[in-house]
Amino acid sequence: GWSGGAVDRLSTRLQDAGFEMSLSLKAKWRPDIDALELCRQHGRDIARQWALSPLPVAEAATTPEQQDCACAAAAAADLGPMMQCSVCQWVYDPAKGEPKQDVQPGTPWSEVPDNFLCPECSLGKDVFDVLATEAK
Repeated sequence: GWSGGAVDRLSTRLQDAGFEMSLSLKAKWRPDIDALELCRQHGRDIARQWALSPLPVAEAATTPEQQDCACAAAAAADLGPMMQCSVCQWVYDPAKGEPKQDVQPGTPWSEVPDNFLCPECSLGKDVFDVLATEAK
């Protein structure tokens, strides 16, 4: 049977990844009327917390100025290798960066923040390896 232990593991993993978590409520598998009312009230309390907390201010995205081809080629040579997630095979390209995590284009892997998570599988930097190139 399902003991509910997975919920605790998921909560821990989300907290480790930096997500803000609301206080959880454990209820019986087939709750009675009193437990259902407790669940409803818990939902109302969470909704109230979310409604009363200020929203984060999003900063406007800025586009970097265009560089001439010679400068861009020289910069690309200094960016280091592309990195590949060993779990899902997603590839980090330093020339493109990862804008959804505020990693700007032109950021070498060594300068990517330690709290970076793979956009596909949400695991950390430690599961990435240098992207292998095929022998010619």
